[in-house]
Amino acid sequence: MDIEEPDIESVASNAIENESHPQNRESLREEKSPVQRTGSKAPADYSDPEQRPPIFKSAIHEIVSCMCLTFAPCAASMSSAAYQTSLTATSEHFKISGGQLTWCVSGVMLANGSCLLLMGNIADAFGRKNALLFGYTSFAIFALIGGFMNDFILLCVFRALQGAAVACGTPAAAGFLGATYRDSRRKNLVMSCFSIGAPIGGASGYFIAGVCVSILNWRSVHYFLAILYCITSIGVLLFLPNDKRIDWKHAKKIFKGLDYLGALMSLSGFTLICFSLTQVDATEKRWRTPYIIALLIVGLALVIGFGFYETYVPKTPLIQMKMFKSRNFVLCICIASLSWMLFFGILNYNAVLYFEQIRKYSVIITACCFLPQPIAGSLVSLFAGFTMHIIPGKYLVTIGCGGFIVSSIIWATNSIHRNYFLGPFWSFCVTVLGVDLVYNVANRCSLSSVERSLQSQAAGTFNTVIQLSSSVGLGISTTILASRDPYYGQANQADHLEELFEGMKYCYYVGIGFSGLALILSLFLDIGVVGSVKR
Repeated sequence: MDIEEPDIESVASNAIENESHPQNRESLREEKSPVQRTGSKAPADYSDPEQRPPIFKSAIHEIVSCMCLTFAPCAASMSSAAYQTSLTATSEHFKISGGQLTWCVSGVMLANGSCLLLMGNIADAFGRKNALLFGYTSFAIFALIGGFMNDFILLCVFRALQGAAVACGTPAAAGFLGATYRDSRRKNLVMSCFSIGAPIGGASGYFIAGVCVSILNWRSVHYFLAILYCITSIGVLLFLPNDKRIDWKHAKKIFKGLDYLGALMSLSGFTLICFSLTQVDATEKRWRTPYIIALLIVGLALVIGFGFYETYVPKTPLIQMKMFKSRNFVLCICIASLSWMLFFGILNYNAVLYFEQIRKYSVIITACCFLPQPIAGSLVSLFAGFTMHIIPGKYLVTIGCGGFIVSSIIWATNSIHRNYFLGPFWSFCVTVLGVDLVYNVANRCSLSSVERSLQSQAAGTFNTVIQLSSSVGLGISTTILASRDPYYGQANQADHLEELFEGMKYCYYVGIGFSGLALILSLFLDIGVVGSVKR
């Protein structure tokens, strides 16, 4: 099928603003037009879709605005990757190791993924520009506070608050772009640059942390992120075109109708699952520990219960289950989930362990080892932006899944002292081939595979899935390492590096299975070209 891009309301912050929600019909009738509602000209106001949208005064204005928007999906992945690289420094400071340590990384992704759909309503209640300002500013504040923490639990709490705060940014930014650009090659390029945010932000996070930790300490990573998003907030304030004014009556209706119980069930379920998976190595009896099994069962029950609850109970659910009637949407969600469990939870997490703990590289050298990811990833995203209107999306996704398989095989066959340029280097290059192609095509397809009234939730659901999948992937990695390496998470772990390396290989074997399953699923996609202009 050829993908038709969403129209002016395609990717707004949450489906509450859509006409399908009874509680919002009255407020929609009160609004006069898209132009009055957004404070900017609608895409229909200009005839040539390849020209610069009239809301931008110049090319510089357009570029800076799009750069500010790209930092929305970048925030959670950049911070998670940066905190992952600084795990060794954090471990030495707090005297914590093993799966427990991953909480300071997965907390960001868990909170971001669980709050994404709920927090997205801020854009509808207060406007997209205001939502971005709130998200970026709160992220900067919590990052700054986290840098002063001397308690590991409080550190994890403030990192989780970072993820929750910026959760309103991604749907607001996507909504702005969807409402501004018409279906065209120009929109393909802009959306590809926007899509760079999540994967390239994650890859760049490794280098940022490497520089910060080597020059100062792990706290400087927090300070850097606080400064970066403070500057980005100023950029949004000065350059992003004005959005709608706050309608407090309308905002009250929205917050009154939010599905708070659904958000609590999803957050609790995934938190318990990740806790049970990462806490195994900290217990004496491992999987024979009763509370580990009990929490895992309760977490799975909550996630399953969340699905039934969303289907039958709330009038305005966080996730409209009828979205899953679209085969392409379901396949894209499954492929993206497998890809992000593999990319962040298995490949990159174990790569950090390999470089820092087995090869004994410094943080800055480890960061340099990850440099091929942002460089190659930027090129792949630009390639996708220039070719999605020519090459069918199905083929691009299949190529991306193939890249994941090759990367997993390279790591699975890697020897403990293999030269970097004979193994890991090529793995990083083909890994981003998978990440960027899958993200670009699957994200766009998710928006276009469902009816107009569900496109907002499709965008939120897609980004929610990849964040939660990253957390689950980390839990799977730590579980495998704990089961194969009896010294993992123990005080004498550094004395048994051969066992750790062998345990990592089993993670890569699972990664081959994940990527192989994703490749098989991609063969059943029915995605044509994206962004072909209809005149």
